[in-house]
Amino acid sequence: TPAPIYVLFKEGASSPVENQLNIVDVIPGDEGYNDFWQVHKVDVPSDYVANVVTSYQEIMDNGYTVTPMPTLVNCPVVPDGSTASLRYTDSESNELVRGWYKGMVVYYFSFFEKDLMTNAENPVVPLSGIYVTFNINPDQAGGGPPSGFMTESDGMQTHNVLQTIPEDGGYSPLWLVNIYDNADFDMVMDWNSATSANILAQGAATVNCPVVWTVETNNPNTAEKASIDRFSDDAGNLFMRSANPDLPGANVPIDFDQGPFITQGYSPDGTSVRYYNFDVMTTAPAPIYVLFREGEDSPVEGQLNIVDVIPGDDGYNDFWHVHKVTVPSGYVANMVSSYDEIMNMGYDIMPTETLVNCPVVPDGSTANLRYNNDESNELVRGWYKGKVVYYFSFFEKDLMVNPDNPAVPISDIYVTFNINPGEPGGGPPSGFVTETGSMQTHNVLQTLPESAAYSPLWDVNIYDNADFDMVMDWGTATSANILAMGAATVNCPVVWKQ
Repeated sequence: TPAPIYVLFKEGASSPVENQLNIVDVIPGDEGYNDFWQVHKVDVPSDYVANVVTSYQEIMDNGYTVTPMPTLVNCPVVPDGSTASLRYTDSESNELVRGWYKGMVVYYFSFFEKDLMTNAENPVVPLSGIYVTFNINPDQAGGGPPSGFMTESDGMQTHNVLQTIPEDGGYSPLWLVNIYDNADFDMVMDWNSATSANILAQGAATVNCPVVWTVETNNPNTAEKASIDRFSDDAGNLFMRSANPDLPGANVPIDFDQGPFITQGYSPDGTSVRYYNFDVMTTAPAPIYVLFREGEDSPVEGQLNIVDVIPGDDGYNDFWHVHKVTVPSGYVANMVSSYDEIMNMGYDIMPTETLVNCPVVPDGSTANLRYNNDESNELVRGWYKGKVVYYFSFFEKDLMVNPDNPAVPISDIYVTFNINPGEPGGGPPSGFVTETGSMQTHNVLQTLPESAAYSPLWDVNIYDNADFDMVMDWGTATSANILAMGAATVNCPVVWKQ
């Protein structure tokens, strides 16, 4: 229910009396006070002098005609000197406005992010919904508003979700508050996810909350997915669909736990190990951009990392050189979703010493094995030119590079094929030689993750398959008849050891 505010007009004038302060009859603490005011037009004589009338009682005593209007304004009355500097539009003033209350001066803010209208004869402030959650749920001791809104680690970004913003037809700054279970905090990112959460209370309060700032962010849950094809002629080397039509198509999930994408070989001492085969990669990593707010040591929570190349693009690599991007303290996660936007915003970019092995794959792909129990095998989402991409993360070993001259380190492997590469159909197309009835090859790795020299990027040396039976460890592999040294560098993270 709005309170009345009285605006004086001289007879026949279309604009209020110049320099006349508007008049209210209630302030905070008075019965009937409201930050929302229904404008009442007061007709005064043509010779009226500004500020002769300073109270509602004087309007009544003078018998001036008062006409309720359909216009609502949001003007919270506050102490002199109060500040609220933000406004939604550039045309709005954030200065305090003076008014009259029973012959005394009052001060109030004006928020005009949206024109608000009501029924002049039966005025009601319109409502819009909001879903909120608190650090402690309201049904628990100390819960609800006293515990504060739950926020991300930056301490500012809640997952409170508005139904409308000022450009929407149904917008109102008077919000009907609905409360959802804080256990659902991480899943709530927009209106659909908010309304799908476990709702603890509907219509808990109506609160005056004018929107004063928005920034467009990208929602990873609804954004378009980038098209990923690791097996095109542009992206593949060992694995190309033109050579093997049985390989999954573009955007089709890949099961890397099936051949030819996983191999069982030997460690340097002859222990069985398994590793994934992610195709040929160069020693030149691609950049991946990780965003940090000014003065913070952890990446922006909820922000997806950004890449500028995917399989098939010139310069793509499963190995990524981490670049730290410093964004302002008020940055909201996923405002930026591409390298071009990083550059356009002029954010500071600093190459780090960190290298990561994150093959970009179609959504739904699986690679379930990891060398360490604390490694996640879930797909991770990132941004590529405003679209969502998915990638695995392999952290069996911390990899470091020179920030100014990055190169992926290399470790060696000796392999042999069913047909030696000098013969028709030989080399990779013929597949690795394995023991009878087993997936056990006699491919031998130079290093394991616990070795300081380990790298998942392997320099492939090929030995004669006639020596298969004798090769069981690093010593016998290096003693075999070598057909080719440094045939390729291939991304093969070790994920299992017997």
